[in-house]
Amino acid sequence: MKGFWKLACVAMMLTSFVATAHATDPYVGIGFGAFNLGNGIQKKAVAGGYVQIGDDFSEYLGAEVRIGRTGKTGEEFTLQPRMGIDYFVAAYLKPHYQFSDRLMGYALLGAATLRSSYSIAGSPVQKKTRSGYAYGLGLQYRIADAYSLGIEYSHMLSKPKTNPLAIRTNFQGLETSSLSASFKYFFF
Repeated sequence: MKGFWKLACVAMMLTSFVATAHATDPYVGIGFGAFNLGNGIQKKAVAGGYVQIGDDFSEYLGAEVRIGRTGKTGEEFTLQPRMGIDYFVAAYLKPHYQFSDRLMGYALLGAATLRSSYSIAGSPVQKKTRSGYAYGLGLQYRIADAYSLGIEYSHMLSKPKTNPLAIRTNFQGLETSSLSASFKYFFF
């Protein structure tokens, strides 16, 4: 959480020194997609989603916060491990470039906190909260003045350091990569 506050301070400092005539462009949105969860030994894909709140406050820079979760891998009462992200919170700086009036490309650079869980049949559920870097790339198409559709790839956290024996008793958390589609509503 300390990293989140550092990122927020940097974002505020950057915006206070940016002097452009660009109007602010606040938005809210939702995104759904495939999240590839990695526990340091194996990777499994699950569906997930998020809510996003952001603002493109200058011609080339914006900021965004996301809150979301994923489903679980495997099935209950089987020998397959079950893992999932109970929740995640991510804060991004969003450098962007307008290719045309309707098409924009952007990058996401920031930090995320993930609360994840892991269990194997016959063992208790283990939970772990980790924080670290997050990044991504995306395209957004404005279908109307107040609405847009987007597609993006993003990644949160680094690969956990574990092995097949240690994970049964000492779960180290998850990393995730996602490919998602989003829908945004712009207020102005």
